[in-house]
Amino acid sequence: MMPKLCEEKEVTETGREFRIPDPQGVWFVMVFRRAERIVAYQNVCPHRFLSLSWAPDKFLIGDDGLLVCPHHGAAFELDSGVCLQGPCEGDSLTPARLRIENGWLWID
Repeated sequence: MMPKLCEEKEVTETGREFRIPDPQGVWFVMVFRRAERIVAYQNVCPHRFLSLSWAPDKFLIGDDGLLVCPHHGAAFELDSGVCLQGPCEGDSLTPARLRIENGWLWID
């Protein structure tokens, strides 16, 4: 069964973080509004596999709109998930599949 995350209107440009229970443990998903689109990725930096949030639901978004890893300074384009600068340049965030139904976000 796909977990229901939140109402679509609750997702902001600054992001939300969710804990998803799984038979193998818990994984974390971050969700951001990008103009009229919503994107979601696993909340894991591909460089050292640490969280990209510096506190629950708190992400560093630069003036250029890039998501910045608080641990190593890697900067990710939110529309594609690609690291544009930093120690994992060229790597990508792992996308999370979303579905929007009746104004609610669901994740696979």
